[in-house]
Amino acid sequence: MMLHDVSWPNDEDLRRGLVAWLDTLLGASWLTLPGRDPERHRVVVTLLHGNEPSGAKALWHFAQNSPDCAVTTHFCLANVKAALYDKPFTTRHFADKPDMNRCFGKTGEDDSYGIAAEIMSRIAKLKPEAVVDLHNTSGTSPSFSVSIIDDEKHQQIASLFTERMLCTSVRLGALMEQTTDESPIVTVECGGAADHAAHEVAKNGLHHFLTADNIFANHSGFWPLDLLYHPVRVQLKQGLELCYHDRKVEDADLTLPPDIDRHNFGWMAADSMIGWLGEKGLDGMTTNDGEGGHPIDALFYEHNGELLLKHASKLFMITTKHHIALSDCLFYMVVD
Repeated sequence: MMLHDVSWPNDEDLRRGLVAWLDTLLGASWLTLPGRDPERHRVVVTLLHGNEPSGAKALWHFAQNSPDCAVTTHFCLANVKAALYDKPFTTRHFADKPDMNRCFGKTGEDDSYGIAAEIMSRIAKLKPEAVVDLHNTSGTSPSFSVSIIDDEKHQQIASLFTERMLCTSVRLGALMEQTTDESPIVTVECGGAADHAAHEVAKNGLHHFLTADNIFANHSGFWPLDLLYHPVRVQLKQGLELCYHDRKVEDADLTLPPDIDRHNFGWMAADSMIGWLGEKGLDGMTTNDGEGGHPIDALFYEHNGELLLKHASKLFMITTKHHIALSDCLFYMVVD
């Protein structure tokens, strides 16, 4: 068994603090809080990425201020070991291990696949009426949610937390790709890992998620949702050189401004400059929208070494963390 059932933090745990309590856990952990209706279930998953603390901080808030759960609610803290490594909440996943949020619906030798499978096995057994997977973005960003299905149930779960929902066709092995009509799963990106506002998004959204008798009935949403369709994942090809600088770096295949994440979720006009290209030009970049559309030259063009937008676009999940930009992606974008 890779998921450890643990009890809710006690007074002594609360005095010692979140990190000290996480340090007592044996690894991926599962907590269950009884609700007013014991027959119904909801699930909260967090820490699939060890450097994304908002969900764990929200859980800690409710450990100190016991919530009156409407239904039996389960919390899963997935990658506890990565979260505690070195300086707490700085390691997404260990370099020699796969990203746990790329392991759902897949098989592999590493125990990350086993943990993902066990999370899904518990969800299948409990048949929860809703599942949220709480994350942070790696750059400064407003909150948003992600779903592979654009229907009322997924929208209503999302609107407990945020006012933006992305409907994506990209498949990477994320938990939310395992969604069903019976147990809808939505990812919530609470905002930047270091932003206090992101922890508030997790806390306020979870308050509604835990306490509402029915999160679907008579619920037109706490937020009117801004829906965005067909996000495109933009990457630098493997083995190429990325730099962050306020001017072109000669040896780099792509140079991005160090404050590029200020554009997260703002509309950018056609012909806006994104950065500077190296000698490979646009050939150094690649895209994935899950549908085989949006080749790189349909989105960008090069002029005098500059990387420019072809159309008005909204960029998001922009990171200025070099290793994440290379191992995951530079950013996502939606074209107007």
